[in-house]
Amino acid sequence: AVVSTQSTGQDLETRENIERWSFDINCDKSIRNCPDLTKPAELKSIQKGIQDVIRQIVSSVTFLPVLESSCSFDILVYTDHDVTIPVGWDETTAKIVIGSENVQLKGFSTSVHTVTPSISYKMP
Repeated sequence: AVVSTQSTGQDLETRENIERWSFDINCDKSIRNCPDLTKPAELKSIQKGIQDVIRQIVSSVTFLPVLESSCSFDILVYTDHDVTIPVGWDETTAKIVIGSENVQLKGFSTSVHTVTPSISYKMP
């Protein structure tokens, strides 16, 4: 399955999309059952990959503009067409940031998944 999650910062006054955080998670569809993730080496590798992404998110304050206005945040989830969508979820647009700067963060891979994080943001 290809699942991507995005958070979209939206200026409450103008409803303009000003930030978009994307975490593209791609799964190897040829693997029927998840490998045993209790193996210390695999688990340690996954935890290190997540820690590395979190460190990059924290350090993004050095280049992202300060958001002076009140903002709302939406979580967007993209799925394959054959996935059952939970009750209460609605369809929406992609929430693209027009005229944005884009930063590709360093991702990581496991034996099943590849995670590719990126940030799109609008300069004031």
